[in-house]
Amino acid sequence: MRLVVTSREVSISAEPDGEVLRYAGISVVHVEDGEPVEQTWVPLGASPTFADDEALIATWRAALQWRQACA
Repeated sequence: MRLVVTSREVSISAEPDGEVLRYAGISVVHVEDGEPVEQTWVPLGASPTFADDEALIATWRAALQWRQACA
């Protein structure tokens, strides 16, 4: 299992060179035999809220339970 700080890009224009918004976040990546098998992305704002923290904790907890079930 890995935690990766990453961002996602969303195009807000239909134009090829249109404006793109980037959102920071954390990916929880499930790995089996060295290969990613599942990924959950949790947004992380410039000023993280209690809800952001709780979402990350819930995702991390689910990942740990998944890992234990696979062991």
